[in-house]
Parts: sequence; structure tokens; C-alpha cells
Amino acid sequence: MSVIKVDQIQGSTGTTVTIPSGTTIVNSGTATNFGEAASTGTWTPIFVSSSATFSYSTQVGTYFKIGVFVHCLFRLALSGSPGGTTSNALSIGGLPFNTAAVTNGYFGGHIGHFFNINLPFLNVSNGPVDLCYQINAAEAGTVELKVTGDSTAETTLLPSNLESSTEIRGNIMYHAAS
Repeated sequence: MSVIKVDQIQGSTGTTVTIPSGTTIVNSGTATNFGEAASTGTWTPIFVSSSATFSYSTQVGTYFKIGVFVHCLFRLALSGSPGGTTSNALSIGGLPFNTAAVTNGYFGGHIGHFFNINLPFLNVSNGPVDLCYQINAAEAGTVELKVTGDSTAETTLLPSNLESSTEIRGNIMYHAAS
């Protein structure tokens, strides 16, 4: 692993600094407004649902972390229909760091591109549909998947909504527990 001290990075406005994978950046005490270590790496995304089983054709993930802020990119694809109990809430797990506990609110964001997800509970006339994630109230290594639409209430995604060739390509951003 390489280590770069913040006071060694110099450049004018608009300068691009490329950080190689596996490099750690630390504040040596002379730079201001940085103060946190940065790291990059890989992670293996998985679907998580109580008593359900999943088979994958693709599980790829990378992340960038500065201090407690984590930005994960991933691609997750099934190679068959989910098995076992498919009526419980569905989450994405395997996050590289646990999410921080959230109090007095629900936080999350938009996942990104998805296809081959069966959403019969949504009427196309209600407008566009979006796949979102919700940060759990307690510290966890998962985020819950939700579906929203212009005129549709938030709905929890279930393993039974996934088809044998479901694929999600997206990103998850969150505040890590540590």
C-alpha cells in the first residue's frame, strides 16, 4: 500500500490528482480542511433476504472512502430465479463498511440502472419507476431496496420481484459507522 501526505499534493485550481488503487492519503498536519484518510478497494455485492437463496452470474464492486464517507459502485446479476422464501424484504449486502446508525429519519438514494425486475404492483400510467436504497436505522452491512414512482407510494422490493436474469448496475453512498 502506498501512502501520500496531503501536504505533498500541490496544484493550481483545476488540477487533477489520480489516486492509484490501494493508496492511502493521510493529513500530515500541515494541510488544512482534509484531515481524513482516503482509501479505495473492491467489495462483493450480494442480495440479502431472510430464508431466500440467490445464484449470481456477476458480482463486482469497487469503493472509494474518505473518512466516514463511502461511495460504492457495483454490478449484480442473477443466473437463476431466487429460491427459498421470496416474500421478505430484499437488501443489498456485503458493503465494504457498515452503515452508521440513523436516528430520526430515513436516508437513502437512487441505485441507478436496473432491468428484468417484475414490478406488477406499479401501473405504467403512474409515471416513471425508480429503484432506491434505504439506509437501515441500526448500524448494518446492508441497505434495503425500495421502488418509488411519480404517483406510487414507496414499496419494498421482494425476492419474488426478481427474474432469473435480473441485473442492477448502480451506486450506493453512505456514512460509515467508523
